[in-house]
Amino acid sequence: MKRIALRTYGKIIAFLLSLYGFLPGCNIGSDPVVVEYGVPSADFKVKGMVESAVTGEAISNIRVILKEPFSLKADTTFTDASGAYSMEAKHIFGFPVTLYADDVDGEANGMFSSDSMVVRWDDVTRIKKGDDRWYDGVFEKNDAHFSLKDAPALPLYGVRPEGETD
Repeated sequence: MKRIALRTYGKIIAFLLSLYGFLPGCNIGSDPVVVEYGVPSADFKVKGMVESAVTGEAISNIRVILKEPFSLKADTTFTDASGAYSMEAKHIFGFPVTLYADDVDGEANGMFSSDSMVVRWDDVTRIKKGDDRWYDGVFEKNDAHFSLKDAPALPLYGVRPEGETD
């Protein structure tokens, strides 16, 4: 009887200890994402301009998305009247980020095709040192510029071009 009790208590203690070790390591539903122990991280700043590839003029109200690999999260910002944008994100150090530029306002500022670029850690500059542990500091990319091409005109189905008859 004593042996059965000890086995049962041992199993219960092993289960509770494994549960205690597993649950604090999960950040399910936490926002902002807490970087786990042993994962180097850094603050990432990116700045740039969006301009027309044809005219060279700045384009306002273009959506710029910063997407990290292995993550469902993405940060979004819009260009200002001078075509400039800037954004900051906490990032797992070492993996590249992808920037997307999309014209989402219709014909308000012209129609432009979407574009993207990959920013690798070789392309950024460290502007602040980390804590010599898992936090590597602040990194910045100031020249993430997009040059968007004009989007092809979409045909309006069911509408005849001017001057065309049956």
